[in-house]
Amino acid sequence: MKKSKAIVLLTITLVITAVLTFLAFARFPVGTKNFNGFLGAIQTDYDLSGGTAYTLTLSRDNVNDVDDVDEVINTLKYRLNLLGYENYSVKAIKDVDEAVKDYDIRIEARGSVNSFGTVDTDTLSSDIKVVAAYGELTFYGGTSQNPTEQILDDGNPVADAYYIGASTNGSSTTYNVNIKFSTYGYDALMELLNANSTYYVQINLGDTVLLPGTSALSSSYINDKSLVITTGSEASAKQAALQIKTGGLAYKYEVSDGEDVSSPLGCNLEVKSVIAISVLLVAIIAAMFVIDKKYGLVSCLSTILFTDIYLFLMIAIPGIKVSIGGVIAIALSVVLLADGFMITSKRIKEEFARGKTVKSAVKTGFNRALLPIAGTAGILALASLILFALSMGALKNFALLFAVGAALSAAINLLVSRMFANLILAIVKYNQSFLGLKRTDGNTEEAGE
Repeated sequence: MKKSKAIVLLTITLVITAVLTFLAFARFPVGTKNFNGFLGAIQTDYDLSGGTAYTLTLSRDNVNDVDDVDEVINTLKYRLNLLGYENYSVKAIKDVDEAVKDYDIRIEARGSVNSFGTVDTDTLSSDIKVVAAYGELTFYGGTSQNPTEQILDDGNPVADAYYIGASTNGSSTTYNVNIKFSTYGYDALMELLNANSTYYVQINLGDTVLLPGTSALSSSYINDKSLVITTGSEASAKQAALQIKTGGLAYKYEVSDGEDVSSPLGCNLEVKSVIAISVLLVAIIAAMFVIDKKYGLVSCLSTILFTDIYLFLMIAIPGIKVSIGGVIAIALSVVLLADGFMITSKRIKEEFARGKTVKSAVKTGFNRALLPIAGTAGILALASLILFALSMGALKNFALLFAVGAALSAAINLLVSRMFANLILAIVKYNQSFLGLKRTDGNTEEAGE
């Protein structure tokens, strides 16, 4: 490649890298919203950044005493998992006053970050009230709107319920829940629908209406024992699916207003984690300059681009919330990136020591590094994806981020580093001293192209 062409291509690449780096860390207003950079837009979880705490107190008009508070806690955890929460705390607390025999329950969790860069505590608060909802799931039916006659009460009519996504019709968007009826529920409902030309169905959880009986149903609405209902938001659809699937608690709790709490692992853990990863990145760049002399510039530029792309992927891939497990995954991905740099550097030096020219040594060195780098990253990424499929909570977060980081580290090492190396070395005319190369046999002749 000619020097002039290499300079142009390297300049373009550096401008793109600079723009990505700016977007990764810059914060500025855009219209009525704020652009918080890739770093600021990353969603962090409760165990890293803290969240909001809610206290569930047994209602005074509760009919039954709580026989097993652990069962209530396990039910609340199960429901939080169904709503997509991975890191949270649910624990029983008791007043020191001996006259108080009932446990309160404290839930700590973190909401999602909205488009304005602030935590959406409204949806979190609504979710907590849903998982703590009291009452039985009840079906009503009749030939007029808002029916009051109870139906499907001779068994468990619902086999499953789950959110199935959004649908758009023109400017209107609805969010859909699929209700899967049991054999009993399906047969009983079809009998009612076939016996009436117009029939309305309403679903309640206690006093809360989950499906208003304002639209007439027919047997054509039921497909494969399933009925699709719509709501006005994704959060309400997921909440309705949860309540139809699991019903309500057997005990009535009053939910307090939320209060901010810090991470259970320590204050400012989010900031400390950013500092720790930054120190690790700087240490790796410094080490590569020490090991490879001026050629460390290739590792430096590759590391910067790796950081920019990794941050972008953390906000581009749906559902990622960085927990403490995610921080560990990021650190290991950075170490894997550095290991790839060292493997390639070693292969290049070995090839040059055997008598090849600088250009040939670089080409062969990258080729020889391909299998160990791609093989290691591929095995680790595959193992992480399997772990992701089988795990929950912080471990699931670790698995996903490490799979992404392992794949990205391989791509940076095998593609981006090679690109930077070819462009920079073309500019310096494959100078031996730039790479800090030397012959092992004492032959110090200049070995250019």
